[in-house]
Amino acid sequence: MVIEVLDPRRDPEPAYWKPLRAKAGLRADWSWEVLTTQAWAARTEQPVTVLLEDGEPRGVVSSAWVTGLTRRHRFARPTGRGRIGGLDVRAPGSGAMPGWWFDGTDEDGGVGMLLDSFVPAMRAELGFGLRALLVRQVGESGVDSVRGGLKMVRRTEDVAVLDVSPFSSRDDWMNSLARKRKQNLRKIFRTFDADPSIEVRVRPGAEADPVEIAELLRYNESKHHDVPIVPLPAFVGYVGVLLRQPDVHVIEYRETATGRAIAVATLLDHPTLPIARHWAALPPELGGRPNLYFHFYGETVRWAVETGRPRVVFGKKMSEMKASLGAQLVPQYAAAVALL
Repeated sequence: MVIEVLDPRRDPEPAYWKPLRAKAGLRADWSWEVLTTQAWAARTEQPVTVLLEDGEPRGVVSSAWVTGLTRRHRFARPTGRGRIGGLDVRAPGSGAMPGWWFDGTDEDGGVGMLLDSFVPAMRAELGFGLRALLVRQVGESGVDSVRGGLKMVRRTEDVAVLDVSPFSSRDDWMNSLARKRKQNLRKIFRTFDADPSIEVRVRPGAEADPVEIAELLRYNESKHHDVPIVPLPAFVGYVGVLLRQPDVHVIEYRETATGRAIAVATLLDHPTLPIARHWAALPPELGGRPNLYFHFYGETVRWAVETGRPRVVFGKKMSEMKASLGAQLVPQYAAAVALL
């Protein structure tokens, strides 16, 4: 087994990267140019570790190296790294997905391989200053692999996943919901369908304006200060690179009179499990409209049904509301592992 530890800020895209993404089903946020842009705009160094066997990639892990030099309001150091720290294993984009993939490890979701192969590789790369590992988005099948010894496992926010395969239209989906929710959605959809002042459309991300979308995203991000380290704002450079990936789509809400965007969502496409990634809308005092958030989920269902996607990820947070939309809440866990 050959292991490569890559820094997207400096290392060129490996020749095997696109075939690896296709085989592993890694979405647009794993595109090498997206990883590069994100790494330059990150608080921490963002190593990408690839396991190869006979020249073929068999696994990949995205992580962040967190040390005493990491600061909330400072970008990753361009040279040098702290000597003592830990690795935060997390997906490079959507927090609803794991930050790793290993070939043929469905039994425990690859968690065993993560501990058995990734940890020794990173200890060789970082030395004994690597003292801890935080693994996010561990599924129930992988919990037993991170129990015992110097490990602590806690349940985190569930991920909402909607199965749309039983439905032939948005109305089919709506009619499957509880009476009160169905009545509420029916009223919302009728109101928007009859309103000529608002245009709703789905189009390729490459056709969207990254500056406009980044500005909208900042309205939404300003509301979420409920975590220990507040996420960095959406950088236009990152948004622009992400949008131009061929597997990214946007749902836009625009005023027909002015052309102004008042809300937007991004969809990261995937043959079997696309993700509703971003959502942002103007607040009402700036011209936003009520109930856009619920309408967006209806448009996501419509898009998934029309494109033949069997399921769609609604992400984390507001789990009760998403369950009322028919989504299954998939349990997730985080594991903190001490390394001696």
